[in-house]
Amino acid sequence: MLSSSVVLLSLVAATFAGVPWIPEPRDQAWLDRHDGFVENSLNNGANINVLFYGDSITDAWRSTGLPTWNTAYAPLGAANYGIGGDRTEHVLWRILNGEIQNLNPKLIVLKIGTNNYGANTNEDIARGVSAIIDTLRSNLPNTKILLLGILPRINAEQTARVEVINSMISIWDNGNSIRYLNMIDTFYSGDGGFNINYYNPDLVHLLAPGYAAWQRAMDPLFQEMWNATLIA
Repeated sequence: MLSSSVVLLSLVAATFAGVPWIPEPRDQAWLDRHDGFVENSLNNGANINVLFYGDSITDAWRSTGLPTWNTAYAPLGAANYGIGGDRTEHVLWRILNGEIQNLNPKLIVLKIGTNNYGANTNEDIARGVSAIIDTLRSNLPNTKILLLGILPRINAEQTARVEVINSMISIWDNGNSIRYLNMIDTFYSGDGGFNINYYNPDLVHLLAPGYAAWQRAMDPLFQEMWNATLIA
């Protein structure tokens, strides 16, 4: 039998980690960024045709990945609503608290879940991603969703687990309004390991060539979705 102290510590850890499918805000600095996104949606919503949602890897399109962004996505009317450190529950909270008001984008690119890796089970992470997709579908029925798998991270063991999570969320692909893309082969191979030209030394975050590789890997499906007619 587990001691009461072990049980208490487990409950505290679970509370601290958050529940991936229950919306949860963060600190004031994060709320300030969220408020900026809400304001942008209200004031500039008609010009947002593509919306990127995610964590620090998405957030860095505005810095490390900016040259590729300016060439590939800015001309389409793209907005970046990525925030570093976000988990699924944080993105869900942001969506439910004003960020998609006044929006009707043609396409949303969603890549989230790597920050849930250390605190949540595979099943719970997949459930968190599913909650985001359900919420987006309910609120933006005319918007297509391009769901990206979690990128390879840290080492072979963690990447193997990432592949399991990705297989769980891949079932959302319905061939039209929601498509799934696994980019693991772009960034990692079982024989050669990580493509170090694409990664920071932490083997989580990307260098500028990594963002160019992301764009190249995603472009065929992105273009297909951009040009296809939505089937309700």
